[in-house]
Amino acid sequence: MKHCFTLILLCVFFVSAKVYAQVNLANGLVGCYPFSGDANDFSVLGNHGEVHGARLAPDRFGNANSAYDFDGLDDNIEISPADLQMNAFTYSMWVKPESTPFYNQGLFLFSIGSDYGDQHILFGDHYSLDRHTGFSHGCYLGVANNIACSQPTVPPIDKWYHLVLVRNATDYVLYVDNVMVCSDSHGGQNAFYGTSTVRAMIGARNNYGQAANATIDDIHLYNRPLNREEITALFNGTEEITSTGELISSKLAICAGNPTPFLADSNIPQGTFKWYVDNVVQTGSTSKELMYTTPARGESYRMKVKVEITPEVSCFSQKPLTLEKEVEVKVCSSPEAGDAKLFVPSAFTPNQDGMNDTWNIVNMEQFERLELLVYNRWGEVIFYSENYQIPWNGIYKGSLVSSGIYSYKILSEKKLVKSGSITVLY
Repeated sequence: MKHCFTLILLCVFFVSAKVYAQVNLANGLVGCYPFSGDANDFSVLGNHGEVHGARLAPDRFGNANSAYDFDGLDDNIEISPADLQMNAFTYSMWVKPESTPFYNQGLFLFSIGSDYGDQHILFGDHYSLDRHTGFSHGCYLGVANNIACSQPTVPPIDKWYHLVLVRNATDYVLYVDNVMVCSDSHGGQNAFYGTSTVRAMIGARNNYGQAANATIDDIHLYNRPLNREEITALFNGTEEITSTGELISSKLAICAGNPTPFLADSNIPQGTFKWYVDNVVQTGSTSKELMYTTPARGESYRMKVKVEITPEVSCFSQKPLTLEKEVEVKVCSSPEAGDAKLFVPSAFTPNQDGMNDTWNIVNMEQFERLELLVYNRWGEVIFYSENYQIPWNGIYKGSLVSSGIYSYKILSEKKLVKSGSITVLY
């Protein structure tokens, strides 16, 4: 997974022995395009891009299919402008130009607007009456009313640059590789987005013209002006969120030969799970799984359970996490004939894989006029049986119940014999 950028969620947060103040890169994020295999938006808006011609390419770290290459002819990625027509904003992107613009040419890297007006970042050479050279902007405040800010020369091509355009309460400010290139006052006038249908375009201008010949990656759009520390954090962009968690077993005593539920409790919101028992890969693939113990041969033994969690692609890069737990598996005596003690498993997996598909309770035949009731969280009876001739298979009203914990009661001659909870896992 690529390293999109450093996420720092506290006012003061220590990363690699450095202190960054007043940094919160999640605040105000209205567009996040890591381009890791697609043009999906990982911000809360989910404003996914529609790709026209652009091809996946290696990013600045060399990761395959993790950026988009634009041919400079008709390639673009279009996103909805509905929530992007703002008076205060920050545009951040990584760009690798692949050709030098002609004299008086402007190649647009990002643009939101329509006829006679837009907000944009471009790569040019003396474009628009010599006002745009190198990386620049020429954002509009009205028809035929725009202000420009650019580099003094055209920088070398075929290398990566980090571009940030900020519009705050008073100025437009342009940064290249974490260095402020220039700023212009907008005099308090509103940002102007043209006179017709507004479009938001990556790799071209809003009218599908003036397309860029470049590779573009890691676009982040904010509905507020970022401060200097936040811009630095975006530029550094190589730290990851520390992943933390714990492997939890819901049973205090584990009996050999019985399945045991484990929970991988971590700060990774979504990911893939790979489970091991004594370094042997298991079939489970979710955060809650049953691990099967082997029958004991006369003595207790130690069992090592491990889960590897790989986070999904997101705005904020997060490290994979491995959790391990070693548990003691004990020899538990089976009930002798005539013993009236119930043995009730604490979990089962009705996933129809042929293993542990039903809730098998041992020794129920020793009780007279026995009844079993299972309840959901609202106290509704979802399973009832007399004498429990057919073990429960997790079905309620014709469908499997959801994974979770359910309470139960077992009565004999209307007197409570045992109560507790049963965990249903898939």
